[in-house]
Amino acid sequence: MVGLLGAPTLLRPRSGALAALAGALLAGSLAQPAQAQNMMDTMVRKFCLQAVNKEIQASGKPAPAGMQDYTCNCVVQEMRRGQSQQQAAATCKAAAAKKYNL
Repeated sequence: MVGLLGAPTLLRPRSGALAALAGALLAGSLAQPAQAQNMMDTMVRKFCLQAVNKEIQASGKPAPAGMQDYTCNCVVQEMRRGQSQQQAAATCKAAAAKKYNL
């Protein structure tokens, strides 16, 4: 799969550790539900920003202002709606490409 700027996509989970932690957090075993959701959102956003920035660097092109935040905010919201990480990434990459004419 090709990324937003023509570089190979990097928005894939690195291991099952993130999924396991997410499950534990969402189950409430490590934090209250609201705290768990905030922690999960923060983790998703962090990994998303890293992946988007790597794709931008690999493309050799500058990113439009606000694109990283737009894309990662979208990923967080789509995952909150129940999409998988892969579905959310695909949805949001397409939305960002349309919004920023990529």
